Amino acid sequence: MFKPQKSKIIGAVLLALFVGLAVISFSVRLTSDRVTHQAKLGQTPDNPNIRSWQSVEDFEQDLAVFKTVFWDPRDTESLRKLIREDDSISEANILEIGTGSGLISLCCLKAGSKRVLATDVNSNAVENASFNAIHLGLSDSFEVRQVPLSNSSAFSVIHDSETFDLIISNPPWVNRTPQTIDEYALYDANFDLLKSLFAGLKKHLNPGGRVLLAYGCVDAIETIQKLSDQYGLEYTKIDSRMLHKLPEEFLPGMMVQLQFPAE
Repeated sequence: MFKPQKSKIIGAVLLALFVGLAVISFSVRLTSDRVTHQAKLGQTPDNPNIRSWQSVEDFEQDLAVFKTVFWDPRDTESLRKLIREDDSISEANILEIGTGSGLISLCCLKAGSKRVLATDVNSNAVENASFNAIHLGLSDSFEVRQVPLSNSSAFSVIHDSETFDLIISNPPWVNRTPQTIDEYALYDANFDLLKSLFAGLKKHLNPGGRVLLAYGCVDAIETIQKLSDQYGLEYTKIDSRMLHKLPEEFLPGMMVQLQFPAE
């Protein structure tokens, strides 16, 4: 005569267990989703490379800046403005040399570029640019390649068959030897990186293509002018400032455009 009561007790226990498991499962799933979301935003302790979050007018969301990665948007104000306003950026196949946080490449992708390939000698910068591309939802047409310190020339990780409509760089400005990995964003000993860029343009720049460089150093820009003459490139300064009136190093950076003459 106690069987019905016993059955009720067992049923209640099973119901409680079922509800408990459901609550635990939901809680675990919710926690997992929250952690995944936070990880995408770089908010968890397992992203030790993030140094700061920075805002820039080109994006509504902040960009992550990793440790040892250079960040100063004043370098590229005129370049980013051109990317926003120049319709030819759309559908272009682009190479960025020395991507850093990925800012310039991401601006190109936002403007509708067909494909952007970026390179950097700093492994933190490679990870940083990839992280920001995912964070902004711009990773589908983006690739980042690591440049080895043993061969840090402009096209060292670019295949012979790869060509581009536009090559962009906000490279190191100063003729000095870097001592640490973060100084590779500042110093270009003997302007070797710049010289290697010029040496590879004939192979990697598509007919009618162009090069956009952002520099804030008088010595470097004068070197660009000399190399342009040497390689038969048309040099155009896209800046109203007079170079001889500027200090040796200055901000914002000055943008110059290079093109081969039309045949």
